[in-house]
Amino acid sequence: MIKSMTGYGRGEISENGFHICVEIKTLNHRFLDVSLRLPKPLSGLEDKLRLRIADSIKRGRVEINVSLETYEKSLDVLELNSDLLNQYVTILKTIKDKFALSDDIKVSDILSLSGIIEIKNADIDVDNVWATLDKALSIGIKNLIDMRVSEGIKLKDDIMNRLDILSNIIDKIEMRGPIVIKEYKKKLEARIKELTGDDFDQNRFLTEVAIMADRTSIAEEITRLRSHISQFRNSLDSDMPIGKKLDFLTQEMNREANTIGSKSMDLDIVNGVIELKDQIEKIREQVQNIE
Repeated sequence: MIKSMTGYGRGEISENGFHICVEIKTLNHRFLDVSLRLPKPLSGLEDKLRLRIADSIKRGRVEINVSLETYEKSLDVLELNSDLLNQYVTILKTIKDKFALSDDIKVSDILSLSGIIEIKNADIDVDNVWATLDKALSIGIKNLIDMRVSEGIKLKDDIMNRLDILSNIIDKIEMRGPIVIKEYKKKLEARIKELTGDDFDQNRFLTEVAIMADRTSIAEEITRLRSHISQFRNSLDSDMPIGKKLDFLTQEMNREANTIGSKSMDLDIVNGVIELKDQIEKIREQVQNIE
């Protein structure tokens, strides 16, 4: 089942004294690009998170936000920088004595000094947190994938409909090919008779028609287009990431359509090529959303 590259998933778990929330958002991207926002105490788990994501998501920009709360102790602790405080006090006393100041040093004065009280992260057993985080992450990934699959079904339906339209246009172009040669033969014969009368070299005339038929033949391009469409349909039933393959196939289909257009001087075929390219472009836009 194909998956869209866009989606959102959320997972929350409360256990072992922790409440962890994982939010995952995915966007279109040519490759896998993972962006993490972790609380500082969990920074050591970044590699594990990236590996877990890479196991489940193969393509797209992945933005993950992890929040951590504890209901047994605070994540932040206040610490007094005693060495720095001693230096401040010494300097303040020196200033007071040197300039004969009468004010005493107050606690409020000390608290306003930079770096006296520091906020530090409490010690947390990240291995213990990982067990909870992994569960929340699994829920978030499942919800994300469910959404991506749901979007993928819609993309598949739209692309399949457009492939049917492509096939119908190709059938019309193919049917028009022999008619164009007959019309060319008829016009050429009428023109020659107009210039030379009924007495002209039939062999040379037929050779000219054959050269024209060979030069404007689009049989190979039609065959390759149908082959690409068949591969496209088969790929849409694959469980593997297929976005890059489908992108390549749309490029090849567009190339064949361009070749048909360059070979033909018939207005109906040229208009058919324009319709082909329009549908191929719409398919290409949808393919950009597929993992």
